[in-house]
Amino acid sequence: MNFSEQIIHEYRKNADIWFAFVCRLMIGLMLLVALLNITGVFKIAPLPLYLTAFISVFNFILPTLFYNVLKLHSTKIRYFILAIVVIQSGLQYATLSYHTIIMLVFPLIMACLYNEKKYVTYTAILTLPMIVISHLAAFYLKIVPDEPLVTLKGTVLYGIVPRTIEIFAVIILCYIISDRIEKLVNTLASKNKELYEDQENLILAVSQIIENKSENTGQHVKRVSEYTEVLCKCLGFNDEDSWKISLAAMMHDVGKLMIPESILEKPGKLTAEEFEIVKKHTQYGKQMLETSPGELFKLSTDVAYDHHEKWDGTGYRGIKGEDIPICARCVALADVFDALVSRRAYKEPWPPEKAYEEIVSQRGKQFDPAVVDAFVQNFDKFKDIMKCYPDT
Repeated sequence: MNFSEQIIHEYRKNADIWFAFVCRLMIGLMLLVALLNITGVFKIAPLPLYLTAFISVFNFILPTLFYNVLKLHSTKIRYFILAIVVIQSGLQYATLSYHTIIMLVFPLIMACLYNEKKYVTYTAILTLPMIVISHLAAFYLKIVPDEPLVTLKGTVLYGIVPRTIEIFAVIILCYIISDRIEKLVNTLASKNKELYEDQENLILAVSQIIENKSENTGQHVKRVSEYTEVLCKCLGFNDEDSWKISLAAMMHDVGKLMIPESILEKPGKLTAEEFEIVKKHTQYGKQMLETSPGELFKLSTDVAYDHHEKWDGTGYRGIKGEDIPICARCVALADVFDALVSRRAYKEPWPPEKAYEEIVSQRGKQFDPAVVDAFVQNFDKFKDIMKCYPDT
């Protein structure tokens, strides 16, 4: 399963957060300029300064509102924020720092945070006309009294033209930087995809070995994986995390490869000694998986080691409640349900409805209440999965 886009999405989301942070710093800068003007260090006309400072506070707080508060991270929002920042920078350039090119460079630099050249291109298209608008606004409002910018010709020849050339140089630089970042992020996403594919293929291969070892468990591993994914999605996990946990669920009984088949396939009740041997499969599973690299094997280790723990602390190791990893809590219910409705050497399969009643009766005892609630909401899906993967 390819979740490379998720990495890129997270990268841009982090870029949004940094964008908002820098804009908050710009608010502080504007307030500092206003303070220095009040104390006489700067000599800027009060009306343009305070009006610009007020508008700056409003505009520069928008990224924080959208990205940090409302958690909106879409392309349209980014385009909107970049447009606002370009307009704001043009206003500051015209009224406060007419000779400082950094005001109009700021949005272009911020656009480099993202890993796509289209953001730099978009910002550049907005910035170029803003140079003309800012200079003409300053000229007609007579904000800059210095020669030769007091005439329209001087404004064009000594203001607009040189600033446009400088901005073009900055645009080229930002475009190169953005292109480099885009290639690096795409390479990272590609390598991440390969890493997860390697882990997935290995897990699928081992799960097939587990399946083939026992005739009685049939498609047990596949069903537990599917049940687990249903539970995770109902609990609010995104598609990527649900997939990862469901794949890790295939490793829940990997430790049984170390248990003698004579015990696993025993038709009668296990002796106390035999049961103690079976219980060791969680420790064996942990030892087999914990040294393997990658997130999927880390999740697999938690699942293999803790899927026999119980919410009330009466499981194999005695940990309880939220001390049990959520992935193991989901697999625990999925594993028990499938064991109940499947034929084993020591029992006949239960009807799904009887297994349902047993699971519900263990809410808050053997199983996490939230996981049981997710099971209740998706019981029909569980029955559909049973039909899709029957034992053969």
